[in-house]
Amino acid sequence: MANVNIVAMTVNNISLGTDIVDVERIDRLIQKYGDIFLSRIFDAIEITYCQQTAKPANSFAARFAAKEAFAKALGTGIGKNIGWKDISVGKKSSGEPYIILSENGKDKIKNLGFSAMKVSISHTKTLAQAVVILIK
Repeated sequence: MANVNIVAMTVNNISLGTDIVDVERIDRLIQKYGDIFLSRIFDAIEITYCQQTAKPANSFAARFAAKEAFAKALGTGIGKNIGWKDISVGKKSSGEPYIILSENGKDKIKNLGFSAMKVSISHTKTLAQAVVILIK
């Protein structure tokens, strides 16, 4: 029974967000709105990285999903409390993705008591998904 209590305590100290995105939808938005769409959602580093990949729409969709997943884990969604550009997705030399937050984003997680986070992103030819865990 002690293990159950430990698991319950751990769950109380995390917040989970997940999102799945249709790659074709993101590709259509890029084709229709181009830089207007990209600069509204992504920062310059994300745009440069994604445009250099073999399938940019897949990379943009994965980062879009990560931003949504982060906002869901935060409990606010994207809107007046946190915006698209408050959340950025970087990539370590090992290939591991990580979340970069604006000062506003840092303030939000600090005020909610979160001290660490993890993100996982993945995509196929047609779907991109992300999972974000915020840890107290």
